[in-house]
Amino acid sequence: MTTVKTVDFMPRRKDISRADFRQHYEERHAPLAVPLFPFRRYRRNHLVDQGIEPGFDCVSEFWVSSLEAIGALMTGETGETMRADERKFLDQVANIAVRADPVLVDNDTGTRLLMIHDDGGKSDALIEACRKVGAGLDLLSPLDERKSPFAAIARIGDTAPTLPPGWRAGPTLSVTLTETDPATLQG
Repeated sequence: MTTVKTVDFMPRRKDISRADFRQHYEERHAPLAVPLFPFRRYRRNHLVDQGIEPGFDCVSEFWVSSLEAIGALMTGETGETMRADERKFLDQVANIAVRADPVLVDNDTGTRLLMIHDDGGKSDALIEACRKVGAGLDLLSPLDERKSPFAAIARIGDTAPTLPPGWRAGPTLSVTLTETDPATLQG
């Protein structure tokens, strides 16, 4: 069975703290979502460093069998339930969803994310650079008309990859990784 991965760059509302954003997400929003969506896997990467403001506070990862099934849920009552809760903590207009193509999954649980920009680089060269240091790598592409803020995310350990020509490092983000137990997921 096919699995599709999406990533959301989720910014908090301007009037709440990063800690309040995280608390609401983990105590209300994630538990609300789990029984409503057919997630195969659901992980949140909350930013740790209070001094870094990359335009989002959490990188959420969703593994599903079909983008169309999620889209159908979001057009109905499930979508309205989720959007109503999002208004309590999330800057919905600034939230950006992208498709992720996981090309290297060996380092799947690291707590440092290197955000990478594409300046005309070759994917094969980036994949090899990440492979050399044991980094995980997702190549990103937009799901809608808004452009993805990054072209790739590398999940790195102590050593960041040396990026090949045509690729530029964005911020390296320390995150607290929270994953919902797959046994509790529906679908």
